[in-house]
Amino acid sequence: MTQPVDHGTSCSRRNRPRVNSGGAATEPESRELWVSQDAITECLLKHVGEQNFRHWFKGRSRFDTDGDQLQVHVANPFISSWMLKRFRKSLAATAVALLGPSASFSLHVDASLKAEGTSSAGSVSAAGRSDSQTTPTDANPIPVRTENSDSASVRISGRRRFRSFGSFVSGPCNELALMAARRISESPGDRLNPLYVHGPTGVGKTHLVEAIYTELRRRRPDLNVLFLTSEAFTNYFTNALSNRSVPSFRQRFRSVDVLLIDNIEFLSNKKATQEEFLHTIDQLMDHGGQVVLTSDRHPRLLTKHREELTTRFVSGLVCRIESPAECTRRKLIESLALPHTGQLSKDALDYLARQGGRNARELQGAINCLVSHASLRGERVTASQARSMLGELKEECRHLVRISDVERIVCEAFGVSAQDMRSKTRRKAISCPRSVAMYVARRLTKSAWREIGQYFGGRDHSTVVAAARRVEEWIARDATVELPNSCRGTIWGEVVREIEERLLSLVS
Repeated sequence: MTQPVDHGTSCSRRNRPRVNSGGAATEPESRELWVSQDAITECLLKHVGEQNFRHWFKGRSRFDTDGDQLQVHVANPFISSWMLKRFRKSLAATAVALLGPSASFSLHVDASLKAEGTSSAGSVSAAGRSDSQTTPTDANPIPVRTENSDSASVRISGRRRFRSFGSFVSGPCNELALMAARRISESPGDRLNPLYVHGPTGVGKTHLVEAIYTELRRRRPDLNVLFLTSEAFTNYFTNALSNRSVPSFRQRFRSVDVLLIDNIEFLSNKKATQEEFLHTIDQLMDHGGQVVLTSDRHPRLLTKHREELTTRFVSGLVCRIESPAECTRRKLIESLALPHTGQLSKDALDYLARQGGRNARELQGAINCLVSHASLRGERVTASQARSMLGELKEECRHLVRISDVERIVCEAFGVSAQDMRSKTRRKAISCPRSVAMYVARRLTKSAWREIGQYFGGRDHSTVVAAARRVEEWIARDATVELPNSCRGTIWGEVVREIEERLLSLVS
């Protein structure tokens, strides 16, 4: 993600989003921060020194910016390798000073600089970029080794590749979310605003949001579409506060047509950022903009978010993506195993579909494990071999859910403390979460009724049995949560399911 330009230094200028041929601003990774050649050369001069700049850079290199990346074009691979060894820290520091904390640099070979280096008319000096400078003939960075690099490492890879609907595997677990995403791609801001997609990790939430971005860029190149994580939004905001450039920050984020935010739960306990985000989405939706959000839990379980935010999240469409069932896992495995059809037998893939993990990442890891064994042995993996390999892997990585894990997740979900959970109080705001913790602990751990009761304040086994039956009754009749400040209006069954999903994600 790009960072806002540091308006407080002499090495940067006001950021200007690049507009493509269709008029659409590019994504944050591709959004250009316009930085003049004067600013680049002046800032680099400070970091490398006048003598090094005159000997290695002046008249022998050219600079560009691409998103949060400073591009340095040189005449040949030898100079590129030498600069990487000698000026890595200086170039990284220059990139950060110009483009923000997450900026990096890359080295490119441009054969045209060989001729330009001998001519003063085509050189880049501290005075700026000559009008006679030519366009680079090779925009691809050369491959270099970056082991043991510093925190501001050289990013040799290109821009982020956004996925599309074509590679999204659909099934009963994600049909509603997929339908809503396609609807927004066709008509953003019309309905389903905001769209809130939640579910356990690895079920395709980010993939779906990236597909919306890709489809909107294809269908509506006139729209300004912005995709980023809530962590990046927080970094932008804190950077704007430190640089006293909040007006520029607001202008940047409140003028987009479609805002796609991934992992909104990251804003927990960030009161100032939550308030700024609240005003941002209000401004966008009031002016017809579309907002799409993803999270690992239902809005009502975001107990450390402002209520004004969670009520806006539930005012649109809230879609849950479930862990894939066997039919969906089968299609997903076929897609993931397509490059390895010669190494995995059909029986092995069938076994993986029946016994595989709960999300795409676990399935991908299982396939990688089987493919690695096939490569080492030089033969196709059969169902019996897959059963043996994956069984051993699961046994090695097995992790039992503990009562303390249950207590921690339930406390986070309902906004209560562990001390309250173990206290003698019978207040509804405490006794209901305690009952849920006892119910879930009995289901997911191997603990006895008596052990669970002892953990939660020294209660006897009959108290735990009664609490579990009470929760079962709530789930059976689809009762809604009526607790102050916690999950209000949500069905108990959904709350319990979210808690169990988060606990099961602890199993590695």
